[in-house]
Order: sequence, then structure tokens, then C-alpha cells
Amino acid sequence: MSNESLKSLLGHGVKIVGAGVGAVVQGLISPSDSMAGAVIGATLGQGCANVLDDVAERLMSMKEKERVGGVAAIAISEIKERLLWKEPRSDGFFDKSENGPSPAEEVFEGVLLAAKQEHEQQKLPYLANFYSGLVFYPSVSKAQANFLLSLAESMTYRQFVILSLVEQINSFKTRDRPWQVREPMHPNSHSISMEALVLYQQQLIVSYNVNAGRGDNVYEPGLVIPARSMISGPGVTLCYLMGLHKIPKQELEVLASEW
Repeated sequence: MSNESLKSLLGHGVKIVGAGVGAVVQGLISPSDSMAGAVIGATLGQGCANVLDDVAERLMSMKEKERVGGVAAIAISEIKERLLWKEPRSDGFFDKSENGPSPAEEVFEGVLLAAKQEHEQQKLPYLANFYSGLVFYPSVSKAQANFLLSLAESMTYRQFVILSLVEQINSFKTRDRPWQVREPMHPNSHSISMEALVLYQQQLIVSYNVNAGRGDNVYEPGLVIPARSMISGPGVTLCYLMGLHKIPKQELEVLASEW
């Protein structure tokens, strides 16, 4: 393991993470070169530490190093903290297959590559949470994890906020009827509904009309009614893995008022 490359990558990542995570990672990369890889391997698992090392050796711009290093730093910090009180999954997720990497290695590499290409910096902590969540969530298979990761990659940060809001929809005051011709709507309402419509199409959220006692068929923005939104099973899983409950309440309130 090339400890210099690894430590350099994480060092770049510290620039875009919070002080708490930065302190944890500085503690990991400060030991001697002979210890750094071993310490990180003990936290991530040796296979995933090797994946991180491999990615660290690839040609990346400074900004890409910050993104990848930042996501790796957050994931390491989260896993290190959870290991103090929770056992990682033991369903073979970390076991190598006969002809390839373990599911953990494959998904971790996918998360790092997603981070490399991600231009919305606000999404990065939640991509990191995706992997750290998987480490302790045995009910999500490799196939499901890869599918959910592909959805997370394609989503905007505002869609993350929409998904988090819908999961807690009863805690916020939101629009409970279609747009009215004689009632002005917020300038952002249409664009938010456009983004929400994609989540409906992906079946991450659904619409349920309590008064009619049935679901609504939502196929265009004008049919998106926030108060009728409900999160689906896959949506709940994605929210949990990415830790979308950590999105600041103020952001949820702003979205609820504009939608």
C-alpha cells in the first residue's frame, strides 16, 4: 500500500470536510508511514483500504482529489465512530468472490468514483454516508446497493432535500392542493415539482390521496401535491443509507414553503 499517496489524498480531502472529521482523519494520517495504511485498513477493512489506495494512485485534478479524499475521510470517520458501539454486517459483504472483488470493495469504489465526478459539493457527505451506512445494514444486497447508488448519483442535492422532506412530510406545512390560476405560486414551485416528478417516476416517492383512499397517478408537474407525497420502501432505504435526516431543518423549511 502506497501510504504517501493515501495520506496525500486524505490530506486533500480534509480541506472540504468539517473540523470534527478533519481531526479524526488527521489522527489517522499522522502516524508513521508504516502504520497509516494499517490503521486505515483496520477501519475500512483491508480490501476497501486497497481500493482507496488504488484510486489514490490514479491521475486526478486537485479538485477531484479533494472530492474523493473528502468522501473517503467522512466514510472513515463515520465507520470508526460506529464501530465503537455497533458490529458491522456479517453476511459476506466483505468477502472476496472467486473471480472478483468483494461487494464492499465494488460499492466503495463506485462511491469514490461518483464523488470524483460530483460537481455539487453539498452531495459529498451524503455519498460518504451511503457507504458507511452499508457497512452496518445487512438487508441491502450488492445489487440493490449498486442500483441505489446509481440513483443517488443521478439526483441533485435539491432532490436529496425533497426526499428528506417527504420522509418527514407530516412535520411540515406544505401545499395541499394543485396550483390555482388565481393564487400566485412561489417562483421555485414549478422547478421543485419538476425535480420531484423524477422521484415519483423512480418510485422513490408516491402520492396518496387520503380523502379518496387511493394513490394518485402523478405524471406531470401540475399533479405534484407535496402534502400527499409519501416515501416508498426504496426511498426510506436510500434516506437511511445517506443519512438524509442530517440535512438542516432550515433547508427543509425553505423547501416546504417554496414547493
